[in-house]
Amino acid sequence: MKKKKTPKKAAMPDFDFKEFTPEEDRIYTEAVTKYREAIAAGKTLRDAYESTSIADKALEKMIQADFLKIMIAERHFSRKQPLETVAKDLDVSIELVKHTYGRMLQEVGVSAANQFGKEFGDLNPDAPKMND
Repeated sequence: MKKKKTPKKAAMPDFDFKEFTPEEDRIYTEAVTKYREAIAAGKTLRDAYESTSIADKALEKMIQADFLKIMIAERHFSRKQPLETVAKDLDVSIELVKHTYGRMLQEVGVSAANQFGKEFGDLNPDAPKMND
């Protein structure tokens, strides 16, 4: 008789939220403003991204990913637009929007769990108690 395998509990993914330097914060704010202006002018998401160039390509990719999350939050959560409409309006694939949406929900869950842990401690009675 085979032993039943118990499914492993899925670990919560780690997210590193970057702390921006004042210069990076300025670049971030300027880029998001330009992206917003391009979208408001009827441009696609790709056109909006091409409207400004950032020398630090890693920072540029992070800002672009955040901007898509901002668009999803504003349009889907605030305006109640279906994800399909968000994708169509931005001229991106529904798969990209759904993947980003899922990532957003994971990030919110991890952030909420971390905050809860900071405020109320670990709910696992077997977890070692530390008072650092």
